[in-house]
Amino acid sequence: MKPPGIAASFEPVDWNPSGLPDDPDEILDWLIDGKKRGEYYPLLRKLREVAPVYKNRPELFHGAWMFTRFEETDEIFRNQRVVNNPQVIEEAFTHGDGSFTGVMRDVMLWQEPEPHQRVRNLVKSAFTPRAIARWQPIAEMVANDLIDRFEGDDQADLVKQYNYEIPFNVIAHILGIPEEDFPKIREFAWDFARAGEKLVTPEVSKRGDEAARGLVAYFENLAEVRSGIPGDDLMSSLLAAEADGARLSRRELVANCILLLQAGHETTQDLLGNAQVALFRNPDQLAMLRDNHELMKNAVEEFLRYDASVQINHRVVLDGMTIGDIEIPVGGMIYIFLGAINRDPSRYLDPDRLDITRDVTSHLAFSFGAYYCIGASLARIEAAVGIGTLLDRLPDLRPATGEFRWRDTLQLRGPQELVVTW
Repeated sequence: MKPPGIAASFEPVDWNPSGLPDDPDEILDWLIDGKKRGEYYPLLRKLREVAPVYKNRPELFHGAWMFTRFEETDEIFRNQRVVNNPQVIEEAFTHGDGSFTGVMRDVMLWQEPEPHQRVRNLVKSAFTPRAIARWQPIAEMVANDLIDRFEGDDQADLVKQYNYEIPFNVIAHILGIPEEDFPKIREFAWDFARAGEKLVTPEVSKRGDEAARGLVAYFENLAEVRSGIPGDDLMSSLLAAEADGARLSRRELVANCILLLQAGHETTQDLLGNAQVALFRNPDQLAMLRDNHELMKNAVEEFLRYDASVQINHRVVLDGMTIGDIEIPVGGMIYIFLGAINRDPSRYLDPDRLDITRDVTSHLAFSFGAYYCIGASLARIEAAVGIGTLLDRLPDLRPATGEFRWRDTLQLRGPQELVVTW
C-alpha cells in the first residue's frame, strides 16, 4: 500500500508541460483531484494564461470569481470592503457534531469587519517584529535540540522530526502552555487542523470535534489560571489587553488562542518544508545559501514568493466592485490563488526560477491590507532559524532518496514527508 500524499521527485520541474487542459473548470478539477494534479504550479500557470479572471461552476468553488494575477489581487486586498466571508464557515466547515464549526465561527478571521478589527487590534501588539524578536532564542534552542536528537542517526524525516516541532514549540511557549502539556496539545492541534481541509471523512470530522472540545476546555482552564496568576505570555497579555475601551470576551479569547495555535505552527511547518524542497531541487541555491548566511533574510522572502504554504484566500465583496471590465456584484465571492499571483510574469522576471538573490520588493504570501497575516514576523524568524540551523549543523544535508511526497491538500501546501541524510 502506497503511503498517503502525492508522489514527487527532486528532479527539475517542467513548469510548462504539454497536455494540460485548456478549460478553466477542468483545470480546477485537476487541481482538486490529487491523482490528476501532479505538480501544482503548472496548473496554476495554465489557469492564469487561459482565464486570469473568470467565474467558475458552483459545484467547484461556489460559482466564485477566480483571480490569478498580481495587479487585480493587489487592488482587491486594498479594498476595505472586500472581506473574509463568514458564510464560508457554513459552506466549507459545517460537519460533525458542530464543535469544530463553533470554534471556527468565533475566530477573528471569520468575523464581520468591525469585530474582526476590534479583536485584531487587541492581539496584534504581541506580534510586532520587536515583540517577536524575543522568541528567537527559543526557536534556536528548539532547532538545535531537535537536531541533537537525530544527528546520530542515518536519516530523518524533516517534516515529522523538525519542521512541525519548531513552530509548534515556539507558539506554545508564546501562548504560555506549560511544556508538560505539549504532547496533549500537539495531538489536539493535529486533529483540529485535519478537520479544516476541503474533503473531510467522518472519522476526521469526529476527531476534529473531539480536538475542538479538548482545546476549548484547555484554554478556558488556562485563562482561569492566568487570571489569578499572570505570566509573561500571550494569554496573560490578552486577558489584560484593552483597545478603545473594549476587551476580549472569554469566548473570543479561547477561540482566538486556538486560532493562533493553529496558524502559528501549521503554515510555518509547510513553509519550512517547501523551502527545503526548493533548495534540494536547486542545489546551486542551496550551496549559495549554505556559504552565505547574510542572504538568509532575502532568501526567506523568495521562499515565500516561490512556494508559500497558504495557496488560496477567500473574500466576499460587500458593496460590489469593478476590476478592469469585470463587475462583481454585492455579495460576490472571490477566490485568490496566491501561488499563481506570486509567480505572475508581469510582476516577476522568470518567476518559476528560485533565486535567493532576487529583489523581492513585494509578494502576497501573507495577504495584504486588513487581513495581512498577523504572524508574519514570527514565520519569518522561524523560517530563517529553521533553515539556517540545519545548514550550520548539517552542511552536507541532502535527500535520502530521489523522491518525496506532497500532502494531498489544496489550500495549505507542504510536503507529507521529506526524508534526508547528511
